[in-house]
Amino acid sequence: MKKQSSPVRWALFALPLLLVLGCNRGGKVLASVGSADVTRAEFERKLTDVAQEYQSYLMTPAGRRQFFDILVREKLMLAAASDSAVVRSAEFRTEMDRFDAEQERRQKEHREYVLTKMWIDQLRKDGVITSSDAEVDAYYEKHPKEVSVRHILLAGPEEAKVMVKQLRAGANFKALAKTKSMDVETAAEGGEVKPFIYGELLSELGDVAFQMKVGEIAGPVASRFGYHIVKKESEKTLPKEQARDRIRRLLEKKKLDQHLEALRPRYPVRILDPQFQ
Repeated sequence: MKKQSSPVRWALFALPLLLVLGCNRGGKVLASVGSADVTRAEFERKLTDVAQEYQSYLMTPAGRRQFFDILVREKLMLAAASDSAVVRSAEFRTEMDRFDAEQERRQKEHREYVLTKMWIDQLRKDGVITSSDAEVDAYYEKHPKEVSVRHILLAGPEEAKVMVKQLRAGANFKALAKTKSMDVETAAEGGEVKPFIYGELLSELGDVAFQMKVGEIAGPVASRFGYHIVKKESEKTLPKEQARDRIRRLLEKKKLDQHLEALRPRYPVRILDPQFQ
């Protein structure tokens, strides 16, 4: 027989959860506590917010009653707190001001995200950044390969040159990548870069990687991030159907970049901080 969750344990869990949940004043009123109502809509919604492990108990009459009593208790505490000096305290006002500022920031970020996403969707509908099947096929015919590499990113060219010599003399590429590479994300994996088709990787590295032989080490390769040492791990021809969606996304990104460049005269970009100029 499946062991049921303890009502006492559930109550101890539920109370702190309920204290941070919101209030919906809509629906049938089940109870009132001072001027505050407990509505059926609120009760049912908060039932679904409780962890799955307690849901079987909540389906029993005793469980629903216990949950209802806790909700009433929460309203009683809220009513008392609303009449206390706390609601007029500087600490409470400061906390609410901080919360309001955070909500305003989140709302602004969400608005910007939705607006930008819908603008890009409209560009697709208008055909500005979409690519035809013929364009995808033409790209595949020219670039049907997928390549895997490892890389080590260093700050200066001289350090990179020394390391290239060490690697070509037999030093362990994975070990040096883990301890020396400035690219933290790939360093943890011994410098391993996710397999890519032409155009998906930083162009400076991609151009070199597709010209290398498997097992070859090249570098230093300069980019805006520093100096790279590259080892080619593998190369294979992808079936067209596996490459099609990736090529379409790649071509869309290129067309979007071109569209943004065309917009620069209308929306001039001025870099004011010297470190980014």
